[in-house]
Amino acid sequence: MTKTAFWYGRQYAKHMARTEGCSEPVDINEMVNSSMDMPEGDYLEMKQKGIMPDARQYWKGYNSYFE
Repeated sequence: MTKTAFWYGRQYAKHMARTEGCSEPVDINEMVNSSMDMPEGDYLEMKQKGIMPDARQYWKGYNSYFE
């Protein structure tokens, strides 16, 4: 499977559901327009791997985990 911003967002949701008890989607527009539009660690890892960090796709992936 090719890793994308969508994939990273979905993995983040999976992690948050297990460790923090998060169980609902987020408002994508609110997240994209925030000062930190995605977790820094994921952003940096995507950059290092040559993946375009797309915040909108990241949060779409996050929300897909809860569908």
